[in-house]
Amino acid sequence: MARRPAPEWELAAAAARGILPVTSACNVRCLFCSHRQNPPGLETYFLPHQSLAAIKERAALLDPEKPIVVGESVTRILEGEPFLNPDLLAILTWLRHRFPETPLALTTNGTHLTAAAVARLAELKPLAVTLSLNSASERGRRLLMADPDPAVALEAPARLAAAGLPFTGSVVAMPHVVGWRDVEETVRFLARAGAETVRVFLPGYTRLAPPELRLPAGMWNQLRRRAAAWQEGLGTPVLVEPPGLTDLKASIHGVLPATPAAAAGLKAGETIVRLAGKAVFSRVAAFQCLKAGGAVEVEVLSEGGTRAVRLEKEPGARSGLVFDYDLAPEAWQEFCRLIRRERAQRVVVATSELAAPLVAAAAGRENLPCELKLLPVPSRFFGGSIACAGLLTVADFRAAIGELAADLIVLPGIAFDQKGRDLVGELYLEAAPGRKVALLET
Repeated sequence: MARRPAPEWELAAAAARGILPVTSACNVRCLFCSHRQNPPGLETYFLPHQSLAAIKERAALLDPEKPIVVGESVTRILEGEPFLNPDLLAILTWLRHRFPETPLALTTNGTHLTAAAVARLAELKPLAVTLSLNSASERGRRLLMADPDPAVALEAPARLAAAGLPFTGSVVAMPHVVGWRDVEETVRFLARAGAETVRVFLPGYTRLAPPELRLPAGMWNQLRRRAAAWQEGLGTPVLVEPPGLTDLKASIHGVLPATPAAAAGLKAGETIVRLAGKAVFSRVAAFQCLKAGGAVEVEVLSEGGTRAVRLEKEPGARSGLVFDYDLAPEAWQEFCRLIRRERAQRVVVATSELAAPLVAAAAGRENLPCELKLLPVPSRFFGGSIACAGLLTVADFRAAIGELAADLIVLPGIAFDQKGRDLVGELYLEAAPGRKVALLET
C-alpha cells in the first residue's frame, strides 16, 4: 500500500464538504483499523500535521452555513488523532474567530480529553464532540485500541457533560473479542454520561483480515435487535451503522429530550407521513425539511393510527428528531433529470449492496421514462464484509456490468475523486468501455 503525501486538491475537495483533516498521526493501534487489511494497489495519502497557515488557506472553501468537521476521516487520507497536532487548539480557536456562529465538530479517540483540554474546547462553543470510546472498561480499551492510559478517555464523557459540550458516543462493536456485556455496558455508560446519541458500528473487514477479526454469521441482525432493546431501556437514541434499511419511510429513530420534537410529543418508532401537508420522500428529506424555523404541521403514523402535531422551533435550532440516513431527495431528483436529459431508454444503475433496496424503493414510486435495471455491485477488490459504495472500484463495476446492453450506465459518484478516479486510480469511464457512463453524486 503506497503512502504518499496528500495532494492539495484532495484536501481542497474535503474542505468544500466541510471537512478539515489535520493529521494522519495516531497514538493507538485499533484492532479493527482498516489500514492493516487494505489490499495492495490502494491509493492512500499520509497527512503530516497541518499548520494553522495551511488551514487558513483552505478556509475560503468552507461554507459558514454548515458545520466544520475536524478529525473526520476522508476516504483516501489516513485518519489520525487530531490532538496529536500541536496546533489543534490554535486551529479551532482561529476557526471560531473566523466563523463565529458556525458549529464546529471534533472527532477524537479521547486520549487527550483532559480537564484542561475540555476547558479550552468549552470556550469555543458551539462545538460538538464525537468520542470514539469503543469500550467503557480499561480492559476493553486496551484490547480494542491498545490504549496505554484508558482512564483519560473513560473520564472524558463526564468532563464533556460538565462543560456543557454536546457529544456523541461512538462504539465499534466487537462482541466476539470483548463480549456482549462489554458492548452493552459501553452504550449504557455513554448514555448515562449524557451522550446525545450513541452510534454503534459493525467493523468492516476485508478479504485480507485474519480470521479472529471476521464477524460471526448473524452478528449484524443480533446487534440491531440488542441496540433496539438498549435504546428502549435508556431513552437515548442508539443507532447501528450501517442501519440496513430496506425502505424510505421517514421512521423516527429517536427523539432528543428538551427539544421541539419532544415538546410536540413525537416519539421513536413513529413514521412521518406528511410535513406541512406534503408527502415526505425519505428520512433524509424529513430531516432537511425540519431544518427551517417556524411552525410546521407534522402528520405521523403510529400504532394507534394517524395523528397530526404542531412542531415549533427557532431558525437554526434543532428539531430534536434523529433519523437513520437513507436517500437524499436531491440525489434522486438529479438521477431523474439525468435520464431525461440523456433520453436514455435502457438504464443500468450500479449501486452498493447496501443502497440497492433504497434505490429500488425510490424507483418503485416513480414513473420513469425508461427501462431500469438495478445492479447491486459486490466488492471484489476489498471483499470480506465491505458493502458500501465509497469502497467500490472500477474493476468491481466492470465485473458486475459485463456486457449488459444499456444507453446509460449510472455509477455512484462517491466511489470516485474529483478527477473521476477510483481508489486504485482507474477512471470511471473504464467501467463500461464503449458505453455511456455517468456519475451521480449521492
